Amino acid sequence: MQDLAERFSDPHPIILDGAISTELQRLGVPMSADTWSGLAAITHPNVLRDLHTAYLRAGAEVIMANTYAAAPQHVAKAGYGDRAREINLRSAELALEAREAAGGASDGPTDGPTWVAGSLSLMAPGFRRANRQAPLEHADGLRRQAEWLAEAGVDLLVLEMLRDIEWSSAAMDAALSVGLPVWAGFSCIVDDRGTVTTQSASVSEPVPFAEALRAVTGRGEMLVGVMHSEIEETGPGLQCAREVCDAPLGAWPNSGHFEPPYWQFEDLISPQAFADVAEQWAKEGLKVIGGCCGLGPEHVRAVADRLRS
Repeated sequence: MQDLAERFSDPHPIILDGAISTELQRLGVPMSADTWSGLAAITHPNVLRDLHTAYLRAGAEVIMANTYAAAPQHVAKAGYGDRAREINLRSAELALEAREAAGGASDGPTDGPTWVAGSLSLMAPGFRRANRQAPLEHADGLRRQAEWLAEAGVDLLVLEMLRDIEWSSAAMDAALSVGLPVWAGFSCIVDDRGTVTTQSASVSEPVPFAEALRAVTGRGEMLVGVMHSEIEETGPGLQCAREVCDAPLGAWPNSGHFEPPYWQFEDLISPQAFADVAEQWAKEGLKVIGGCCGLGPEHVRAVADRLRS
C-alpha cells in the first residue's frame, strides 16, 4: 500500500469524503442534542457503513470515521460515558469494513490506495459553551480518543473545528501524542472589514486567523486545512494560511447552516458548482479537497470526476 506521505508528492489533490453527521441526518438517523451523530455506530451501524461505502464509490481516497462527536466528554453528556471506547472502536471499524468491502486498501474504486481517518473535534458537549471543559481536561479526553482510534487501526487523525489558541494548542498536542499523521482543520470567517478570524461559537471569542495558525501549527502536522467554513470564506482563509504555514494545505468547506442539532439544507452549492471551486483550488496547489456539513457523495463524485479528467 502506498504511504500517505508518498501520496502527498503527487500533483493531483487527495479526494477527501464529505459530511458524515449531516448525511446521516439526511438518511433519517436522529441527531442528539447532546452528542449529535456520535452514537450512530451503535444505533445505526449499517447506515453509517453504507455512507462510508457511498463516499468510496464516489471517489474518496480518505474517509473519516464518525468520531467527530464521540470523545468521552461528548458521549458522557448523552449518558454513554461507560461505552466511549466501544463507540470509538466501532466507529473506526465500520469505516475500515467499508474500505475492505470496497476492495481493500490497495485496489478499491479509486484505483489506488484509500485511507481511514479518525476525527477529533473541539465541539462543546451539547453544543453549549457552558459545557466547555478546561483546555487540558478537554485534551485529555481527545488523547484517550486518539489512543482508541489508533488501537482500531485508523491511518491518520484529523483535528476539526480548531478556532482558538488555548484549546486548539492542547488538542494538537493530544492528537500528535499517538504517533499517527495529523491534519489540522481550522474554521474561519471573514468580518465586515475583510479580516479573516477564527469562528467563535461554543469555544471562545474570535482571534485573527493568522495569529491562531502561528500559535497552533508547526508542531509536526502533515496538513493544515480550512474546513467547516463557508465556501466564499474558505478562499481568504487559505490565502491567510499560505502566508503563515509551511505545511501543505487542504479545504473541506460546508454549505447550508446549522440550527442545533439539525443541519438546514438550504441554499446548497450544486455538485458541479462545487467542482468548479475545487478545480480552482487544485490549480492553486491544494493537496486535499473534500466537503463538510451539507456536502454529500454527489459533491465528492463531481469533484473526483473533474479533478481526474
